[in-house]
Amino acid sequence: MFKLKRSAISLLPIALAAVVAVVAMSTTAPGAAALRTIAGKLALNAQAAGGGGGGGGGVDSIAIPSATLTAKLAVTATVTYTCRPVFDPNTNTLDVVLSSQIFSSVQERTSGKTVANGSGIAFGNAICDEGLVPTATVNQATVLVTPDVFPASGPFKKGTAIANVQVIACPNTFVASGFPPPCDFGSSIGTIISIK
Repeated sequence: MFKLKRSAISLLPIALAAVVAVVAMSTTAPGAAALRTIAGKLALNAQAAGGGGGGGGGVDSIAIPSATLTAKLAVTATVTYTCRPVFDPNTNTLDVVLSSQIFSSVQERTSGKTVANGSGIAFGNAICDEGLVPTATVNQATVLVTPDVFPASGPFKKGTAIANVQVIACPNTFVASGFPPPCDFGSSIGTIISIK
């Protein structure tokens, strides 16, 4: 487990360098045009880094199939994901219906050195049945990503951006025994999206 964590930490600078390269590339007109072309052709599926606390199985596939400009200011991002049931040690059963929380942040170079930054959160329910049924339920959430207030960010525009998504899903049960509730979680970092 220690080697896995060390490997993940050693790959982090490479991932960050890739994100910085994409943002830097978007500062030139040819680079921005190339990114728009690539983003338009990408499926935008990102494998999530799944995991769980206290018996959680993990959120497995996170995708951003669409992102649209809203009120010439914000981004409405559609997020889809699948998840596995969690074993509840308090009841000795599998929980399939979980409460979910989806957090998304978006960063977009809008012009010159101007970068729009923002985040949003959505709450809902998730059916976490992966592994129990032949085709897992694909859960969907709509997240309204608004520009940051402090420090103030400008509005988003139509174009290419980078999005990060974190999903957590936990049972709706109260745990009186002192054991933490089992939860699923996963994330997708540095997904290139096309805001339309």
